[in-house]
Amino acid sequence: MASSCLTCLSAVLHDLQLLEDLWLKTPDREDELIQLRRLKIHLGTFRPFLLSVRKWGDDDDANLGALVVRMKDHISKLGQAIHMFYLTSVQGYRTGHDIDIPDDLEEGESSLMQEIKDFDSSSRLSSKSLVKKDDLMDVMNSLLESLRYARLIDVLKYNEEPELWENLEEKLTFLKNFICFVTLHGIDDGQLGPLLTHTKSVAVNTAPNYILWGSEENPVRDLLPKIIPVEPEVHRTYFQALIASKISRQPYEKKDEHIFRVFIDSLLIYLWEILKTGACVMMSLKDRLKMVYDGLRSLRTILKGNPDVFDEKMRDLTGRLLCDAGLVIFSFSLNEIKDGSVKEMDLESFHDFLKRIKLIKAIVAEKYPEISPSSKFPRTNELGFIDFLLKYIGDLANPDARSVALSNYPIHSIHEELVYLRSFLGRIVELRNEDQELQALWDRVVEVAYEVEFLIDSLLVGDILDSSSISFDSVEEEIKIIKAAALNIFDRKTLDLKVKEVTKSPNNMPSQGSMPIINDMIVGLEDEATSIINRLTRGSSLLQIVPIVGMPGLGKTTLAKKVYNDPLVTSHFYTRAWCTVSQVYHRKNLLLEILTCIHSKLPEKFSEMCEEDLASEVRRGLLRTRYLIVLDDIWDAEAWKGLEASFPDNQNGSRVIVTSRKSDVAALIGKLDEGPHFLRLLTPDESWDLLNMKLFPGNDLAPPELCELQMKIVEMCQGLPLTIVILAGILANENQHGWKELVDGLSSRIVSSTEQCSAAIELSYKNLPENLKPCFLYFGAFPEDHEHTAEKLMWLWGAEGFTQKTQFKSAEDVANEFLMDLIHRSLVIVSKQRSIGGVKACRVHDLLHEFCVTKGKEENFLLLVRGYDEIYTSRVPRNLRRLCINSYPVHFCKSKLYAPTIRSLIHSGGGKRHRHCGFEISSSFGIFKLVKVLELSNIDLGDTFPRELELLVQLRYLAILGNMRSIPSSIDNLSNLETFILETFVHTVLLPDTIWNLKKLRHLQSKDFNLSTDNLDTAADLYDLNTFSRVCFSSLDIVRKVFRKIPNIQQLKCILVKCIPAADWVSADKILVLDFLSGLESLNLGFINLPNPCQFEFQFPSAIRKLTLFGFLFPWSKISAIENLPNLEVLKLLDQAFEGEIWNVEKEGFPKVRFLKIAGLDIVKWTACEGVDCFPSLQKLVLINCRYLKEIPSSLGSSTLEIVEVSYCPYSASFIKPLQEEQMDLGNADLKILIS
Repeated sequence: MASSCLTCLSAVLHDLQLLEDLWLKTPDREDELIQLRRLKIHLGTFRPFLLSVRKWGDDDDANLGALVVRMKDHISKLGQAIHMFYLTSVQGYRTGHDIDIPDDLEEGESSLMQEIKDFDSSSRLSSKSLVKKDDLMDVMNSLLESLRYARLIDVLKYNEEPELWENLEEKLTFLKNFICFVTLHGIDDGQLGPLLTHTKSVAVNTAPNYILWGSEENPVRDLLPKIIPVEPEVHRTYFQALIASKISRQPYEKKDEHIFRVFIDSLLIYLWEILKTGACVMMSLKDRLKMVYDGLRSLRTILKGNPDVFDEKMRDLTGRLLCDAGLVIFSFSLNEIKDGSVKEMDLESFHDFLKRIKLIKAIVAEKYPEISPSSKFPRTNELGFIDFLLKYIGDLANPDARSVALSNYPIHSIHEELVYLRSFLGRIVELRNEDQELQALWDRVVEVAYEVEFLIDSLLVGDILDSSSISFDSVEEEIKIIKAAALNIFDRKTLDLKVKEVTKSPNNMPSQGSMPIINDMIVGLEDEATSIINRLTRGSSLLQIVPIVGMPGLGKTTLAKKVYNDPLVTSHFYTRAWCTVSQVYHRKNLLLEILTCIHSKLPEKFSEMCEEDLASEVRRGLLRTRYLIVLDDIWDAEAWKGLEASFPDNQNGSRVIVTSRKSDVAALIGKLDEGPHFLRLLTPDESWDLLNMKLFPGNDLAPPELCELQMKIVEMCQGLPLTIVILAGILANENQHGWKELVDGLSSRIVSSTEQCSAAIELSYKNLPENLKPCFLYFGAFPEDHEHTAEKLMWLWGAEGFTQKTQFKSAEDVANEFLMDLIHRSLVIVSKQRSIGGVKACRVHDLLHEFCVTKGKEENFLLLVRGYDEIYTSRVPRNLRRLCINSYPVHFCKSKLYAPTIRSLIHSGGGKRHRHCGFEISSSFGIFKLVKVLELSNIDLGDTFPRELELLVQLRYLAILGNMRSIPSSIDNLSNLETFILETFVHTVLLPDTIWNLKKLRHLQSKDFNLSTDNLDTAADLYDLNTFSRVCFSSLDIVRKVFRKIPNIQQLKCILVKCIPAADWVSADKILVLDFLSGLESLNLGFINLPNPCQFEFQFPSAIRKLTLFGFLFPWSKISAIENLPNLEVLKLLDQAFEGEIWNVEKEGFPKVRFLKIAGLDIVKWTACEGVDCFPSLQKLVLINCRYLKEIPSSLGSSTLEIVEVSYCPYSASFIKPLQEEQMDLGNADLKILIS
């Protein structure tokens, strides 16, 4: 009977699918599709039950037979309605939008659901004949398919409690995978009787229950604990099945590997729950569980990435290893873990597991040595790390409640010994690459420093990880041994000799001429060449330097050669010489190279001359002639200084071209009539032309095969000539018919891996100072093409310890210098500039990004995992510092990445913001207790601040996204927090008064936040606070009190809110004094809901460089509070900042303002008295939405004004023409005016 009902059900579901396919092709059918899909979900719940009873005869149970008859009748009637609706829809006779389902059918469905539940709970089902495994798998597959479909179409109230949904599916999948695994070795159904019966009951009972998801009774929540049972009989079945499987001699087959993979997934999920909830587990047990988890992840990666390594022996090892893992895990239940009552595990199985995973890894490592994960510590800026560690330990010596945990450990003596070893490393830094003994000692010092940090951090968070492997005693003993070895080196008195030797020749530098030469074919850049030629052949008669600056691979040398050989240039200069300097150079060789160009035949005597004599010969050869010298690939000003005296200023228009990756080299050289020429990227058309010419020299048209791929290739190369040349080289070695497939499989990752490109970028990297290397590699922590807010990037550097304050500079100032250095070296591109000057946003080219990712992984500096496949199979190195995720949050959650020793977790969310994924992520924070940087600003963590974050007491940087309206007072548990960025979907967030306890806080940033005024008078001052943005105030008294507590603030954004009633803003003292904030450089201040002009005044600090005002309705007479600010460079008057039709500038003011923006004001006439120098330094003027403005001063900026932008100003024609004429009279013919 059940089989007949199943056939009927399949026919109805088939009609529903046909109808869905039809509606998907028809517009405006969203409502019908929702109804249709609900029907599919509800009908699908019948299937597991019918499958479970299909082997029963009509006489086995009269009640069951009657129930199946009613189900079939219900399904048949529903099917008739659906089929008729389908036919009328196909024929175009549809009269309504919804399927006409009789009311009695809807009521009957609810009744049938309840009968199914009652039938199961009566235990009649479980008391019948033996449950068959194959039948049960049909039931489970049907159930899981229905669940996944329901989740996919979001019929259930999934958004409310996602963790319950995930748990339901995971636990059911575990039951299925466990049964599939243990039956691989011929275990019969009778041995699994209790487990099969239990599983069948769960499946049948789940189907009707999940339809009620989200109801008040929430049956799913009640069901979850029953899926993985605690009944002794069922729990014992797990053990018996695993033991029987382990001792079986039946071989595993190739097809079993899929079951291995899914069972590993289930074990990892189960074990992850234990690790997350097992706060009370004994430390030794916890460490063992982590070892099992790590071993299973490694095995999963091997199975997915290297399936060909699995022969019969490997399959047997894997099967028995999984049995061992299961026996270890089922030594205890989740309830025991939660209660903290676990005392021991199956140690025999645990040791068997370790032996087998070690053997499997050895086999894989022998066959695939390149995939063995690294256990080394990071190798980037090792001295910088030790300096940071010494400061960290020194700070712990200060009286602090949290450092009490270290009072019983030899922290002070370890600190003293590390200070000595740091001094030793400083002496051998230039020698270690040439001496294996010194390098080995260097590595030991670095390793022990990392171990010290690990031990201290673990103590402070109350969780000594891997406690069996390292301890303070072992570290202290190792330090003594290392120190003795260091002293022994000094005793042998070889160090001084080595120092003298190393100064004689450069060390660790590539040989001269080792840089690969790129084909000199040039396409496009005609405007660039013309600009350079004009600088060479026109202008001053004095000797001038013309620098060409750009990133690696941009074509600096190619452009210089094009110019060097241009007919205009060759006819203009009587003498030309080309000299390649490179990173490693010898002055004598450079002089000889120039002399070779000057003289058609180089006399033999020159090779015997000293450097000074050669310099004189060069000068003599260039006297009284107009010459052009090209110094290609110059890296520092010292090379120029060694040649400068040889280039006489004949006052006849001689020129020197310098190509460099570093703009600051050009600035140091001097003698510039203009700034450096920054080489641009190729346009898409130029990129296409270059590729075409490289592949088909002499042909005007590319073949159709290449034209079809044009956009993809151009997009991939991003205008970098080096990439185009590399890609042309790849395509040239392939048959044209295979180009599409090849290009589809290419990415900048593959292109950048070629030897030519790697050598170019590696050379730039090696030349970086050690303290810049981590800053550069950090770009690899984010997705390709990611645009970094410079400010946020520098805050991250500070939290990572890359930048530290000095005696005269803040950490932010040091970070800014580092960023500018990377920009000058053409490794970082400025994508947005600040109105006040400086960098607002930056990025790196894709090739450089891929280098950062690859080098970061190679040096164990960071690991970037991209997409589900990578995150699923990534093998996290044991001592990895930074885990960077570029995938959907759900993939991160599913991956169950276990990396308890990482210090930074950066999730970029696949480049998008994601909602409803916060619970699973926040619940795993306990795994990452040592983390210091947590970047989660692309994942919605929900409506409340995750309490799990309070466990991360080492946090220095926290960036989160959520819908929370308040932050708990326990935020002060994060006593090390330096940067707190909170992005919310709500209007304002309430910060507790305990925020004032975060003494190390430097940057507090949110969309809008209110401050609790409780205990404000007694709260501590935040002396280190640098950025405060953006705080809402409803009282002047509160404003004054808060500002007094942030005396060293540099960037401040706040809004004043006039509430109802407005009594708080009525004050006898109507002056807001800010001038005591002596370090304040940027102030953004506004008033909201102000119905009348503001009656109080401001006293601004003289240090302000950028000021933004809005909403105050000030009369123009109060502009006097601003016009005399001596350092003001950027002024923005926005949205009713001032009101009044006339602004008359009566006296000189705004001496340094370079940028002025006026937007949303009611001004009509803006005038200046005759003779008044109005905004004498103004460079850019922006006017937006000034709908009544008809006049502005025509003498603005004297001759400094460069650009005027006007938008939504209807009367702009009345003031633009006079402005242009006046600026022309002042000699400012280059003024740009943009009107929109």
